[in-house]
Amino acid sequence: MHKNFYIFLIAFFCCHFFQLNGQELYLKDKLRKATSGDYIVTLQNKTYTFLLIDTFASHEISLEEITVPSQSIQLEGFLWKKWVEQNAPGHTSWVRYVIDTASGHLGEYFSYTKNGWYTIPEGENFLSTLLNLKFYNIPIKERRKVGPPPPSQASDRRPYWQPKLVFEGKVIPGISFEAWRTFWPKDGSELSGKIIEIYLPQTAGIYPSYFPYWLQVSGIVGKAKIHMIDSGKGARGRGAPAKESPLRKAG
Repeated sequence: MHKNFYIFLIAFFCCHFFQLNGQELYLKDKLRKATSGDYIVTLQNKTYTFLLIDTFASHEISLEEITVPSQSIQLEGFLWKKWVEQNAPGHTSWVRYVIDTASGHLGEYFSYTKNGWYTIPEGENFLSTLLNLKFYNIPIKERRKVGPPPPSQASDRRPYWQPKLVFEGKVIPGISFEAWRTFWPKDGSELSGKIIEIYLPQTAGIYPSYFPYWLQVSGIVGKAKIHMIDSGKGARGRGAPAKESPLRKAG
């Protein structure tokens, strides 16, 4: 009982602090800055995920998501855009999502691999939940730094940690990032109630700047991380499926 009470107090004060901080962010609002052909590549649990903005309209965005085991790809000199043009050799999944830009809702997807439409259970709708989370800016004094802390009497001159920004295989130097934080909703999933931190480029550029280049979850065993290993523009996927969505047809 005491343990649950302390957890409640910590959660209450953390939420209160986030609200006092003032600056807020929704990724679904950032996603409206996307353009057709933009892509990002992430790494998590020895799996690469290629996420492509296929079509962009005023009310919805179509994305294609391709997954491939990391051991199937040799990154040195690898061209993700060319890989997709060659039908993504070695991929284990290739699906297409349609996201409502106003609500961030993602209710169904088309699997090119299985040639059919599928619905996403609410507890497994990671992307839709992520897009609808309200993030709060992490003050610079709370940002983590590079290297071990100095002795107690010495001033701390360590630089703040920043993720790398890679655009079409090349590291872009000098990019500053803003850090944002929130709680995952208590939805019964593995992420339920966990602290989520993301890093976004501070300024826009030729690179996609609307999706996190680093995402970190605290409270699981250790810390779960998803980091973007590449990004780019001008990629082309498979496009809209020939078969119409049963849900759209019914509506």
